[in-house]
Amino acid sequence: MSDVFSVRLAAWRDYTATPWARVRYAVVEEVLRRHAADLGDRLRVLDVGGGDGRDALPLAAAGHDVTIVDPSERWLTEAQRRAAAAGVEVATVVGGLDDLPAGEWDLVLCHYVLRYREPGADDVVALASRVRPGGRLSVVDVNADGRVLRSLVNDGPSAALRELRAEQIMVETFQTEVRKVTAEEVAAEAAVAGLAVVGRYGLRIVNDLLVDDAPKHDPAYFAELVELELALCDREPFCRVGAAWHLLLER
Repeated sequence: MSDVFSVRLAAWRDYTATPWARVRYAVVEEVLRRHAADLGDRLRVLDVGGGDGRDALPLAAAGHDVTIVDPSERWLTEAQRRAAAAGVEVATVVGGLDDLPAGEWDLVLCHYVLRYREPGADDVVALASRVRPGGRLSVVDVNADGRVLRSLVNDGPSAALRELRAEQIMVETFQTEVRKVTAEEVAAEAAVAGLAVVGRYGLRIVNDLLVDDAPKHDPAYFAELVELELALCDREPFCRVGAAWHLLLER
């Protein structure tokens, strides 16, 4: 998969400049800030499949020690470039879930990675083994239920039915299909590995229900959109209908 990601890096840059991508990163940054504050002042952070470091760099800017692991050297080079531009330092390691660096971390991130892996690969167990006692694991992945709602408001009931019945999810940016991973599935695997859910959040809860994207480019409108997303991200039932789910688990 690393070749697919490397080839599509330019498309990824285009995507991350969009308001809907910026909404997603704003909410994740705030959620991680809250949980990092619970864990201490200077944390050891491991970002597994961290790519260009967009989730990890705000933690580095806050003074934490960040290590990004990713199978693509090109994406890690991009992470170092972005870190240098932000005036922060990060360590990078070429690798993946099958060859994680040894040791334990205060906070481990694994965002939008599990969907590319085979089911039953014990990935959550591997991640849990890198979390120190009392530390936390952050997992993000696509919410298949939220995609059904997005298909409904954008393309109608027939499209929503196709999305509901599909066995896989199409990742538009990388033009590849991935498996569906649920928050409940990850929480259950984490419980077996000795982790308990301490926070559940939704990402892009309202953004994907707003069919007209034009107003999102207006700074004032965008600021209100982010404020609303943050207000809803940890509230039931809203946190269950976003484009993605976000779990924080404690060992």
